[in-house]
Amino acid sequence: MDERNLEPLDYRLNIRGDVYTDGPAIPRDFLKVFEGQHQVAESTRSGRYELATYLSSDQNPQTARVYVNRIWQWVFGTGIVATSSDFGKLGDRPSHPELLDWMTLQFIQEGWSTKQLIRRLVLSKTFRQSGEPVPHALEIDPDNRLLHHYPTRRLEAEAIRDSLLAVSGRLDPQLFGRPINPYRPVENTYKRLFSGPLDGNGRRSIYLEMSIMEPPRFLVGFNLPDLKIPVGRRDVTNVPAQALILLNDPLVINLAEHWGEQLMKEKHISVEERINSMFLTALGRQPSAVEQERWSKAVYEFSDTPDSIMEDPKPWSEIAHALFNTKEFLYYR
Repeated sequence: MDERNLEPLDYRLNIRGDVYTDGPAIPRDFLKVFEGQHQVAESTRSGRYELATYLSSDQNPQTARVYVNRIWQWVFGTGIVATSSDFGKLGDRPSHPELLDWMTLQFIQEGWSTKQLIRRLVLSKTFRQSGEPVPHALEIDPDNRLLHHYPTRRLEAEAIRDSLLAVSGRLDPQLFGRPINPYRPVENTYKRLFSGPLDGNGRRSIYLEMSIMEPPRFLVGFNLPDLKIPVGRRDVTNVPAQALILLNDPLVINLAEHWGEQLMKEKHISVEERINSMFLTALGRQPSAVEQERWSKAVYEFSDTPDSIMEDPKPWSEIAHALFNTKEFLYYR
């Protein structure tokens, strides 16, 4: 049935929100705030389509400004307007208003291309600068609103889980497919809260099924937003419960053991060489001389069979678990 051919009707008021108690019919009308706005085409129906067309058109740069600011927030941690969901009088003032306006115009001229916008941001000097702050700059701008250094940020909940999967060698790079039920210690068939594999079959967090009654617990521990309300900017906390999750959660332990077993398949000739490989995989760098000595010593402390330490996955799983718990693994700068 073509809905465009249906006759519009006036919907009756539901008294006190009760769908079974009808009040008087409410005449259809357009939003008063847009009366006299010639940019919004007139409509004999509800006007929602015409309003959406106007809001997403080049005639209304505010939509593009909000979107550009949100992309900036994803790249740099804080938007040019820090209150990314509030551009009104009660919201924060933009730190670089001219820059936001210029990027908005470029974004519109480039066909609203998110890819082009991200490319422009990540190729900038601001994105590529060091994360080490200068003392004098901190005195002038302690909150780093002027971005005198790249801000150190913790990974989001999904990125932490995906990093654990990727580093351990368990990540399934397949795109698309059906959602995966998150792992649950106890199922509730009445609420249709079923349990999936512990590691979600290696699928990325974007493929985990979300339920407002019980979202994935691992992600909730790292500030997964409330699924019942829109969230413009996530909370970021650093609480003891998160350290306990990384120490005791079955998923983290399972992936550490999997990484240790995977290392047995690699032909490393020495403890030092394997430590180098693990640092490069988890942290993207080689260990310093002090770190090499400390972590190599830890391998022998974790091992029950020092003579066959390169063939024993147990100490290497413990090292993997320790690397998962480092701040450098959870934060990027």
